[in-house]
Amino acid sequence: MARLKAKELTTKAGFALLGASMTATRAFAADITSSPGIPLLEGSPGEVINRIVNAFLWVMGVVAIIYLIWGGMTYITAGGDAEKAGKGRVAITNAIIGIIIVALALVIYRAVIGGLTNTNSVTGVQEGPIN
Repeated sequence: MARLKAKELTTKAGFALLGASMTATRAFAADITSSPGIPLLEGSPGEVINRIVNAFLWVMGVVAIIYLIWGGMTYITAGGDAEKAGKGRVAITNAIIGIIIVALALVIYRAVIGGLTNTNSVTGVQEGPIN
């Protein structure tokens, strides 16, 4: 009985502390009028598209590398289980294919943009006749 009272008292005290911590407090919000904006979406439409495509491809590359690591860990920890080792091998193969696709997409994108804007796709420097 005493144990039940102690649990009840502890529960009530916990709810009291929770309620006290949820009381209204003054909010210190940021002043959004002086916010610099989202850097990814600033600039000309071409620059914005370039940043978005580059960010997307880099994220996909990171995801593929994480998948590669996961597949490697699955393969290593298979411990003789043929099914688990097979899943690990398939994951490694798919991750390598994904990395190749992302790398080729980045190269093709930069080559196309470089051809359209007459810039070097590696350095981003404007090429053309010297005036």
